[in-house]
Amino acid sequence: MNTRDPEHPQEQAPRDVAILGGSIAAATLAAVLAANQVQVTVVDEAGPPPFPQGEMGVHAAGLFRILAERYQVPELARLSTVKDIHEHITETVGAEHCHSFVYHREGRPQDPSELIQICPPKGAPPEPHFYRPDIDAHLLRVAQNRGADVRRGIKVTAAVPDADGVLVSLSDGSRLRARYLVDATGPGSPLVAGLGLREEPARFTTATRTLTTHMTRVRPFAEVVADRAAAYKAPMPWARGSMHHLTDGAYLSVLPFGNYRDRAPDMVSVGLTLDTGRFPAGDRAGHTAEARFRAFVARFPTLAAQFEDAVAEHPWLSTERNQYAVSRTVGNRWCLIGDAAGYVDPFISRGLGIALETVNVLARRLLDAVADGDFSLERFAPVDDFTRCHLDANDELAAMVHASLRDPALVKSVLFVLEVGFRFGGFPLLTAYSELRSTGSDAALRALETVPYRGHVFAGHEGYHRLFAATGATCAAVGAGELDPRTASERIFRSVREAEFVPAAFKLNDPAARFLQITPVTLLRLALWTVRGAPRDIAPLIRTGIKTVLRGG
Repeated sequence: MNTRDPEHPQEQAPRDVAILGGSIAAATLAAVLAANQVQVTVVDEAGPPPFPQGEMGVHAAGLFRILAERYQVPELARLSTVKDIHEHITETVGAEHCHSFVYHREGRPQDPSELIQICPPKGAPPEPHFYRPDIDAHLLRVAQNRGADVRRGIKVTAAVPDADGVLVSLSDGSRLRARYLVDATGPGSPLVAGLGLREEPARFTTATRTLTTHMTRVRPFAEVVADRAAAYKAPMPWARGSMHHLTDGAYLSVLPFGNYRDRAPDMVSVGLTLDTGRFPAGDRAGHTAEARFRAFVARFPTLAAQFEDAVAEHPWLSTERNQYAVSRTVGNRWCLIGDAAGYVDPFISRGLGIALETVNVLARRLLDAVADGDFSLERFAPVDDFTRCHLDANDELAAMVHASLRDPALVKSVLFVLEVGFRFGGFPLLTAYSELRSTGSDAALRALETVPYRGHVFAGHEGYHRLFAATGATCAAVGAGELDPRTASERIFRSVREAEFVPAAFKLNDPAARFLQITPVTLLRLALWTVRGAPRDIAPLIRTGIKTVLRGG
């Protein structure tokens, strides 16, 4: 029997930190804090996620390794490899052995000359695809096992900050007081609503909406094109990684689960993201999300064949507009992270990486604040700048990608520019991680918080920033109808060829290339380049990368 008096709600003893939401970012932060003796309460309504789920573990896997080492929570490291997730957490996990981008034209079978497959170096462990229902629940259990108070199935009705902390009112009639509040809920955040923080409209250039679910009985792509198998022969079987089906105004991402075995995946994550300018919301009135998905794939013969017998295993999620922003993410005694801080676009799950990077920079400040009692706004203000920089950089990337979808040649040039950034961009973080492991110092990690061009795929490098910005401007001109897509593609490829920091061994300057693969010969050519002509700021990154590959990741 409920004996609570609604006139005098129960209020438990104050906690150090209250975290709203049960997402991967909320649960990871709770686990880190609880493992370091911080009194944490997590309140999770346990409702469906408000945004398309970030399930590609590219970049996220490395961040889990860093969080595990930096904050001494070894359980988090198990989320960095497919093998550990499969053995210790869930069998529903995918392996990213390759990234495939396949262009489609309405009413025509897919043209095998209009595709790209990008393969990591042979021997490098695949990044995981996270089945979020299992992963989020697992991380909440980790936090609870570490001592966090986890309260599920309860809605936050109000969150009111004051000079000493935050008072949180809950739907069960109780109240929770904490010295600091972290909101990781989403666009329906009670804190955002209460403080009037939501930007209307969001400041982002990108304007997209998404339909997403998990499906079974999706035909393998290789089977769909079996009548032209020779034309589709690739370095890696298509089902061994993610597939992104691209067309003018939209992309359809298919992430496999269970593909670490030598057979077809058991289930796939499906996300159709539409440019609202090309596919306005008004065209979907009176139709279910699944009906809209079916109508879209029916336009493309190859996709129609692939999804002909597919069955949704979960209710479809559908957004009005993906983009969401707030005027500030940090205030007196509170911080917004993850989807509560803003969201841009599902492309390659960049939002998940931003959320975990924010956890990394916020956690150390919270640990210091709990230790010395200083929860001043000045201590946490850099987190706001960090988050906004990452979201704005993601917006630039997403807007560039969506503008490039007008033409397959333009798509390829943009993907090659991004590949330059991805190949180099992870090395500074990897170097900082190596320093942390060998010396115990996180100085290099702290230094990365303030490098120029934070949030970009290759932060801190002036030359790459110029290449990225020029590519974005070129794509924007195409989107505005001021430049022909083929001319734009030629211009971008010329910029890649002329960039002194892009080694010829990468083969990213060839518009005809369909398959990008780092082989032992590639590594040898790169090693020679580091001593014969590589810029001084690039050579150490290449050497770090080669050592990592030779160690097996």
